[in-house]
Amino acid sequence: MDSKKTKIVIFIIVVLIIGTLGFTYAFFGASAQNDNIVGTTYSAKFGIEAYEIKKSTKLIPINDDLITKAVNKADNKCVDDDGKEICSLYKIDVVNNGGKIDLHGFIRTSNSTYLTNNLKYMVYSEENGILTPVTDVMTLSHTSGDTVYFKKNNTNINITVEDGSSGKTTKTYYVSFWLSEINGEQNDDQGKSYNCKIGFESMYGDKLSSTFEIST
Repeated sequence: MDSKKTKIVIFIIVVLIIGTLGFTYAFFGASAQNDNIVGTTYSAKFGIEAYEIKKSTKLIPINDDLITKAVNKADNKCVDDDGKEICSLYKIDVVNNGGKIDLHGFIRTSNSTYLTNNLKYMVYSEENGILTPVTDVMTLSHTSGDTVYFKKNNTNINITVEDGSSGKTTKTYYVSFWLSEINGEQNDDQGKSYNCKIGFESMYGDKLSSTFEIST
């Protein structure tokens, strides 16, 4: 299969359940499979392998500007100094067993009962153990079928995975999810759910897809 003739779409399905405790407290839940591995999915020559770094169960809304600091903590990532959970974090390895390929990443809404725009995500690259944002702070859509591409300065970021035909090559990203602090009551967030797909696609040819699930 020539990557230049094949459009590849690989999805991770993520289910987010949100609820509040009092004013600004909230829950985020997602369960992993055995051995801390969220899942693996492949096409003929390209795939993704996802791992849970931090699964939060009592998510406390947090200012967007503090998320990068939270995911870069040496210990207790996504936990504040008071022991409160403030985000969930997943590692995604984009694996190439074929020719060099250029990809776009995205999150696509499956369904949502969420009413606010406070649920956010951001994507990071890693170098020498430091996570650096490669996207803007992205707001998730609550309309089924809507796609929110990984963007920086409102432009889709290009993800290049080098030639892996002589031995697989891997590009690693991290995705964090959190609830933005609005400095007021967030009762509208109570008891809501959000289901989405995290995916990568090439820009050529026919569509090929594969799925697996992270569920509450």
